[in-house]
Amino acid sequence: MYRGLLPYYLTISALISLPIWMLLLLPQILMEQGWSPVLIGWIIGVYFAVHLSVQISAGQVSSRIGNIGTATLGSVIAIAGGILYVVALVVPYLFFPARILHGGGAALVFAGALFLLVQSVPNHLKGRMMGYFGLPGFVMLAVGPLLAAYLNEAVGSAVMLASVPACFVVVLLLLRRLPQPLDPEKRVRPSFAQVFRTNLPRLRGILGISFVFGLSFAVWQTFLASTVGQRIGPSAVSWFGVGYGGGAILSRLGLAQHFDHGDRRLIAIASLALYALSLSLIPHGFRAWHLLVLGLACGLAHGTFYPGLSSLASERFHPLHTGPAMSLYISASTLGMFIGPPLWGSLVEFIGYSSLFGLAGIILFSTTTFFLIREWKRIDRTTHQGYKQAGYDA
Repeated sequence: MYRGLLPYYLTISALISLPIWMLLLLPQILMEQGWSPVLIGWIIGVYFAVHLSVQISAGQVSSRIGNIGTATLGSVIAIAGGILYVVALVVPYLFFPARILHGGGAALVFAGALFLLVQSVPNHLKGRMMGYFGLPGFVMLAVGPLLAAYLNEAVGSAVMLASVPACFVVVLLLLRRLPQPLDPEKRVRPSFAQVFRTNLPRLRGILGISFVFGLSFAVWQTFLASTVGQRIGPSAVSWFGVGYGGGAILSRLGLAQHFDHGDRRLIAIASLALYALSLSLIPHGFRAWHLLVLGLACGLAHGTFYPGLSSLASERFHPLHTGPAMSLYISASTLGMFIGPPLWGSLVEFIGYSSLFGLAGIILFSTTTFFLIREWKRIDRTTHQGYKQAGYDA
């Protein structure tokens, strides 16, 4: 059943992602209006703060009003936020409530559609489906900055910002084509505290590396334009986005499918080392093609590691808490994306852009190394116990 409906899910994912990547130009717009780096960091980060809190509670929301109801509610909220983006060009501080509504609405749409998709496939395909659902986001990463730059120059920033509510209006129409949810009254509704206590021991390391990845991701998402835009020009963000999106698509449709199961998942996660190195080199890109190559490397790593990590996470979800546990998992990276912008914004004035990107790369590389060592020890312990139970001296 999910195969025939997969194009609808992928289109919804694309429409959630397109405004995010088009708004990579938002820091540049704010900078032209005289906003400080710290305030820009906060206005970028507030989106992820709300996105995080809503994602955490999305499992409980979907259990009460259904997955379609959750996504529909999110679309309406995001449309309201998108309208405020346009008004904020006249009343600048409305960017804060615009980001709040956009972040909350997008989180509900994402959660509702993803839960519905994942619940329609067998366990061994859940990680792969999570990867597929995220795939259009990488296409939009390539398309969004280019489209935003064109609209901004051709017809002005107001039209570019108006694309946000337009995307979610289309999402509302697509949701009508998806299967309706089961009767919410028949669903088990574990509290968040219960879900957290049950799943945290199973997911602790996975949540940790997801958080650090989100923290590192926030560096380029917030300060890429500021770091290389003046040296290379406005096209720098677009070149990086094209490379990132292309690399993620290539790996997600090819290499990643060979590394999203068994012990091979650790090889996929190890590709974050390439991401860390490329992230550190971004301030040293002096040509547009440098950004294209670095974006390609980051995209290849992102498209490879995420299905492997998601497969590992879905294997450890408590069987009675799949939806809320998934909310917990996808919220970990969002927490990093929320904390990252104001944290990096407060540091950049003291250490500069080059050191900032280097520090983020070092943190990501160190965390990845620690996680892989921990997981290999876990595998060794499991193998040793298996030998003992079979009567062998391991």
